[in-house]
Amino acid sequence: MSAMNQNPEPRRQGKTPRVGTSWVWALPSKGIEWCDCGGGHELTREVVWSIAHELRMQRCLELTYAELMELAMAVWRHEAVCSFFQEALNRAIIDVYGRYDRHYPIGAALDIVGYLSKNWQGCPENDFRA
Repeated sequence: MSAMNQNPEPRRQGKTPRVGTSWVWALPSKGIEWCDCGGGHELTREVVWSIAHELRMQRCLELTYAELMELAMAVWRHEAVCSFFQEALNRAIIDVYGRYDRHYPIGAALDIVGYLSKNWQGCPENDFRA
């Protein structure tokens, strides 16, 4: 794992990351719906950002892997995750960010969670929803 980022997004402490800066949000959703209210709510970068804000991550310039997992779990309202969820997060990191790192810029972190969410098929073993 490299501690240096090759192309980090601009650091904008305390401000909402720019909208529409990533190809991730244009992808069609191939996974299960993240919102189980039945309203067909689309997951957007703004929704993930608002959840990060609720977790008090809005001032973070970068997230660790543990914080990235915490954010993904909060989006999906999981109190615990199965190994499939962790594998899906790891795959999203590689597909979006290109490598594992010690820290992920907040904009990349939002995109990683978005990519995971657009592809998450659920855990085949158990339902971990809270």
